[in-house]
Parts: sequence; structure tokens; C-alpha cells
Amino acid sequence: MLRCLIVEDDELSRELLALQMEPYAQCDLAENGREGLDRFTAALKAGEPYHLILLDIVMPEMDGFEAAKAIRSHEEKQGVSIDKGVQIVVLSSLSTPQDVIQAYVAAQSAAHLVKPVQPEKLVKTLRKLELIPTENA
Repeated sequence: MLRCLIVEDDELSRELLALQMEPYAQCDLAENGREGLDRFTAALKAGEPYHLILLDIVMPEMDGFEAAKAIRSHEEKQGVSIDKGVQIVVLSSLSTPQDVIQAYVAAQSAAHLVKPVQPEKLVKTLRKLELIPTENA
């Protein structure tokens, strides 16, 4: 089964994302980037890596960009190339083209979703990333 880590500082948003992901993945939750990084590294060490991280950008303690950079650095040290690494989907309330580009470049993310995340857009993104089967499959 798909393993997902939801890193979001807003409790309601975190719970809603977990509900939306319930049919597709087993989800773990983290309240900030530091906790998300800790959960990510623990899962990797346990041999149960995450397939997907839904990562908020604006958070206390460690923001999403810092967390993503640390995750990619950790993968690199473990010999995991970016194309084999965890899929990161950046979550942000910002949707200007500059914000989307920054999310892709700075977070080395696979996708960007605008909050509040619409269930149909989440599913479409999961299909695009080949994390769940397409409707025709």
C-alpha cells in the first residue's frame, strides 16, 4: 500500500488531507517540517520509506522548503537519486506562477497544489504521478 506523510501545521487541514488520502494510502502526520523530517528519516532507516509527502510550505520551526532540501540531502547521502526518491507535493495557499515555479525548484517537488486542496485535484495529481491507477485501469 502507498505510504504517505502529511506535513501540515494546521490541524484541520492535516486531518482533511488524511481523510482525502484514506482510500489510497496509509498516512502518517507531522505538525511541522522538523517533525516531518524526523518521520521521513525514521521510515527510511526502518526500510519502510514513504512514496509521497504532502508538504505545506509555510510552517513554524522548519518551513517546507527547508524540510524538502533536508529530505533531498538525506536521500542523496543514502545514494537515492531524485528520480528514485520520495514524491513531494507542495501545498500552498499561493498560486502565482512565481510561487509555483519556486515550489518546483526550491522544494524539488513533483507537483504543487493550492490550499484548500480540492479532492478531485488531489486524485488527479496522484494519477499524474502514477501513485494510483488511472480511471481506465
